[in-house]
Amino acid sequence: MADIRSRELGAYLRARRDRLSPTDVGLPGGGGRRRVKGLRREEVAVLANVGSTWYTWLEQGRDVQPSVEVLTAIGEALRLSPGERRHLLLLGGHAAEPSSFEQVGGQLQGLLDSLSPQPAVAMNPWFEPLAYNAPFRFMIDDIEALPAGDRNCAYLHFTHPDWIAGHSDHEQECAGIVARLRAYYGESVTDPAWGPLLGRLREESPLFVRLWDQADVSSDPDRVKGIRSLHVGKLSLRTVTMQLQANPRTRVVVYQPEDRTTRERLEELASRITRGVIDGPANVRRLRPAT
Repeated sequence: MADIRSRELGAYLRARRDRLSPTDVGLPGGGGRRRVKGLRREEVAVLANVGSTWYTWLEQGRDVQPSVEVLTAIGEALRLSPGERRHLLLLGGHAAEPSSFEQVGGQLQGLLDSLSPQPAVAMNPWFEPLAYNAPFRFMIDDIEALPAGDRNCAYLHFTHPDWIAGHSDHEQECAGIVARLRAYYGESVTDPAWGPLLGRLREESPLFVRLWDQADVSSDPDRVKGIRSLHVGKLSLRTVTMQLQANPRTRVVVYQPEDRTTRERLEELASRITRGVIDGPANVRRLRPAT
């Protein structure tokens, strides 16, 4: 299996190198006819700051076991797209590209908006909301009223009073989040994004420390959540999670109403947002008590 992967990696690098000219990557054209199509191996090695001989071995399909950092540098040198870089890392034997933030296009935002009045959010493995629709923004209170550095759904579950009070079974919800965090952590344990998040949670939440040290791992299948919205009251929501094919490290979570009352309250929430009645924190512009 390793031999096959190494050969495929070498073939992929040669194909990507062949499609580039020196001027594409900011190198002198060199004048006259070049004996090779595209870039020379030596030029890629210089751009990626790796040894020329070592890079040659890599293209020849030898088992040199390139690191994530080296493959990332080569991907940048070859001007690979995000999808091409991910493919390069997979061929190199690495699970996924170590990026702390996944870019989300307007097409995905349009999808999330079309799901209204159902709250919907796109998140990365670190529970950072990359995009969301208006009902998700105001599902509990206003997530955009929080400091940008605090808008992490895992962090809010453990530290923010409204999010803690906003879940009917808070500890069960947190246990599920930690089990999912551990599963994602195992997929990209060397990613530098984990250190700041786990360190902050350990420092600020004894509950997180206890749950993390239990070492439970789970994909946490979709289930019904009891949520208390500061705008429209109690909601019973079933979560449905989908992984994006274009970016497998991004998942879309849709909160579907479990009963008629919840459906009506979500419709009321969306209507208030559309009419501009809700455009900030609930404690500023709440219309009636949430029950």
